[in-house]
Amino acid sequence: MLALYRFIIGFLFWISLPVLLTIILLTGWHRRGLSERLVFHESPAAGLGAGTRIWIHAASIGEVRAAGMLIDSLKAHQPPCNFLVTTMTVHGRDFARQHLGPEVACQLAPLDVPFSVNRSLALFAPDLYVCLETELWPLLIDTLRKKQVPTLLMNGRLSERSITTYRRFRFLFSAVLQSFQSIGAISDADRQRFIEVGADPGRVVVTGNIKDDIRLPQDPERIAANWSKLLDLKPKVDVFIAGSTHNPEEELLLPLLNDLVKRGTVVILAPRHLDRLAVLESQIKGEGMHYDRLSELKQGRQRTQPLVLVDTFGDLGELYSIATFVFVGGSLSGSGGHNAMEPAIWEKAVFFGPDMADFSEAAATLENRGGGFKVNDVAELGNEISMLQEDRNRLQQIQQLAGAAAREQLGAAERQAELINKSLTHINKVQT
Repeated sequence: MLALYRFIIGFLFWISLPVLLTIILLTGWHRRGLSERLVFHESPAAGLGAGTRIWIHAASIGEVRAAGMLIDSLKAHQPPCNFLVTTMTVHGRDFARQHLGPEVACQLAPLDVPFSVNRSLALFAPDLYVCLETELWPLLIDTLRKKQVPTLLMNGRLSERSITTYRRFRFLFSAVLQSFQSIGAISDADRQRFIEVGADPGRVVVTGNIKDDIRLPQDPERIAANWSKLLDLKPKVDVFIAGSTHNPEEELLLPLLNDLVKRGTVVILAPRHLDRLAVLESQIKGEGMHYDRLSELKQGRQRTQPLVLVDTFGDLGELYSIATFVFVGGSLSGSGGHNAMEPAIWEKAVFFGPDMADFSEAAATLENRGGGFKVNDVAELGNEISMLQEDRNRLQQIQQLAGAAAREQLGAAERQAELINKSLTHINKVQT
């Protein structure tokens, strides 16, 4: 089946390439990074030194952070390893280069077509491939298998929404899943779903969610102080952050945000996709509100408005350090939510909507521990915030419970790194 899939994908790629290139040249659509996706470039991996090469694929910014945690856990491995991290998005790649440092090669993942896959493997020459989350690229995984390059799937997730698709195409994904030497599933439910669609039960283990394995930086007080200074926050002022919001959440939230700023709260709005900024700015102005852009504040401009619009990448995780209340976006829009543990580790009161399907374990843990709360709509969110503003003792207790719940999740990175180390040990024995 994979042979037929390879033929069809390759055929469609070559006959559509002239049309796609014409569209890209005329419109600029996906022009940035095209040479990397087609592997018409000098690979950053060419500058890697001698030693075992580990290729880690991370879809976007969240997975890049997870990749960084794995790399930190693996750096103690002997002999030294070289790392290549690929992403699906340009913003993810740029964040990876900034976040992971010059010692890690970072670039866009190749298109999953025979031409690009073959060129990428010739350039990268990986000894081990690690896929974070469930980004299953059939041609890449099958080609790695044929070249006898061990592949591992870490932080594996199969949600209730996606399992239907995997069942329908089990004839294809079963072969892909069986190519993995090990699968580190997030939960018992994920493990059972992987097995249901064809994974070898003996190769699937539960490791927890590396995205929940969030540690504060070594100097959290300094980070919070720096952001407080940059945003010119007065002592004891409340800060509400709406993080990683999706359409139409901002429009739903704006009346509440307007009410909060009138009551003296500083509001930070951080949309998940920055290509929607123009629409959001129009919506904010339509509500009669004024705002500062975070990018301008970072350049030295003084904050003049109680609403700050985050138009930069990679800052939200640290901005949580100054929050009083946090709403986790994607949970009122049917998008599956985002990681509630990111603000919880900073000991913040966390709120999220009814749809946290992609982070159900984190949401349930916070709810059970009393550090996070599900709200059914914006009105309920506003009521909860108002009650906590009136009861500071309860707010402090909730913040402490949130931090304790987040700290309970530590250890997933070490468990996943242990699985990778087992494969590395086998590779080194074979090479020697």
